Amino acid sequence: MKRIANFALILFSISASAQEDFAKYKWRNRIVVLSTQDLTSEKFISHWERVKSSPKKLDDRNILLFALAKGRIYDKELKALSGFHVSPLRKRYDIPTRFEGFTLIGKDGGVKMQKNTPFDVAVIFETIDNMPMRQREMRENLDD
Repeated sequence: MKRIANFALILFSISASAQEDFAKYKWRNRIVVLSTQDLTSEKFISHWERVKSSPKKLDDRNILLFALAKGRIYDKELKALSGFHVSPLRKRYDIPTRFEGFTLIGKDGGVKMQKNTPFDVAVIFETIDNMPMRQREMRENLDD
């Protein structure tokens, strides 16, 4: 019986750690995940640099930028992050294994948009700016 309890505890801890995704950013940040098969491809680098080239727009919209490649999650400096388990993350946000493009995750944790490359970076900001929560944020910032 003790063996079963220990086994159940191990399974629970594995499943809890496997659930690491972007939940810790919920209600505080929007997430943009650029997915690629190759972090060194010209296509990926071009899109990555275009998104990063608008730091004020990213900050104003509370956007955190991540890359997803070869079973790893990378931060905005393209440094691999530990603690993220890609398989459950792909499942939770419906990001196919061979997907090349971006996934926009709203502050509520839901997928708001997914587009294949090539894409126009402006579509990310326009989509966010048309969201009711963002509309409210813009109105509140005008009142400051």
